[in-house]
Amino acid sequence: MTNFDEFAPYGHPRQQAARFVVAGVDYEVYFTQITDENPWDSAVEFPEGFRLPEYAKHFDVTFDTKANRLCRTPFRRVEELPAGAGTRVLKCVESIIIDHYTTFNVGLYTFAPADLKLSSVYCRFVMMKKHKGSTIEVGLEPEGRANVLRTPKFYE
Repeated sequence: MTNFDEFAPYGHPRQQAARFVVAGVDYEVYFTQITDENPWDSAVEFPEGFRLPEYAKHFDVTFDTKANRLCRTPFRRVEELPAGAGTRVLKCVESIIIDHYTTFNVGLYTFAPADLKLSSVYCRFVMMKKHKGSTIEVGLEPEGRANVLRTPKFYE
């Protein structure tokens, strides 16, 4: 099970972070709770009439390397990863999201991958059979790369 560090520098919004290492590179996954008090923190620009969860929790997900955070170069790709490392990174992110869902009973995740290639990989992972009951909506703004993942908790 993933260990989540919880922090909120000013009390709001609620945030958790998880860390992992692949091929000697440190990665961080951040979850920011989106509420009526901080809707601007969501990576997704919701179209008019979009149904947000009434009672379920909503978290925005971002992940990047620790080096990118420290150097203030967000989402810069890691060069010269060994073969298969990219797939291992995404499987780790997937596992962390599943553990976060299990731990915090989240109904809606939003994320905006840095590019459309990464977005298609996310979609493939979500549509796997083990995610039965989850749905994904793709192509939202900004730039048609934002996604919304609804979990079974969304529909409860």
